[in-house]
Amino acid sequence: MKRIYQIIAIYFITISCVNSNKSNAPALAVLDTKTNHQETSINDTLKVGYTYWWPQSGPFIGYCGSTYSLVFLGTVGDIDEPIQNEDLLYVPQKGIIRIDEVLTSRAVKKNSYRAHKFFVSTCFHEQNLKKGDKVLVFCYEYEGDYSIPGGKSILKIKDDNDAIVLSIKKYIQSGQNALALKKDISLWVRYGLEEDVKQVIACKENLD
Repeated sequence: MKRIYQIIAIYFITISCVNSNKSNAPALAVLDTKTNHQETSINDTLKVGYTYWWPQSGPFIGYCGSTYSLVFLGTVGDIDEPIQNEDLLYVPQKGIIRIDEVLTSRAVKKNSYRAHKFFVSTCFHEQNLKKGDKVLVFCYEYEGDYSIPGGKSILKIKDDNDAIVLSIKKYIQSGQNALALKKDISLWVRYGLEEDVKQVIACKENLD
C-alpha cells in the first residue's frame, strides 16, 4: 500500500512540474518578442525638413557663411516621383541618402545626429540625381531643428577625395574661417558658387 502512495505522489509531482513549465513558456516567448522588437525598432533614419523658401542654398549661405548643423558625404538611394499639385508652393520629391561619412555635426534644440545611417527629405526635385550618385550634403538649423534649403545644398561629387570635399574639410577644420578658402575659389566655379565663396571671404576680411 505504501508503494502505491509513493507512485501516486510521484505522478502528481510530475504533472505539477509539466504544467508549471507550460505556464512559463509563453511568458518567456513574450519577453523574447519584446526584446527583438526593441532591437529592430531603433530609428536609423534622420528626417530633415526642406526650407524651400530660403533665398540661398549651398555651403556658403548668409553674408558671412551660416554655421553648419550637419555636413556629410553620402550615396543617393531611392528617389520617389515628384508630387504634382498646383496648390503646393513647391514640388515635394522625397529621396533617401545613405550617410557614409559625417564631416561635422552639432546638436540642435529639437534634434541631434546619433549615428543615423540614412538621411530623408523632400528636397530632391530638379536635383538631377540618380541612385548611386555620391554627394556632399549641407544642413543648417531652423527653428531648433535640422533643415536643408535644397538646390545647391546637395552637391554631386566624384568620390570622397573630390577637390571640393577636401576644400570643405579644410574650411570645417578651421572653424569655418573663410580665409581657408582663398586658394580654392576656382574649385567652386563648376557649381556656380564662385561668388558665394568670394562673399564669405570678403566678409571675413572686413571683420578682421
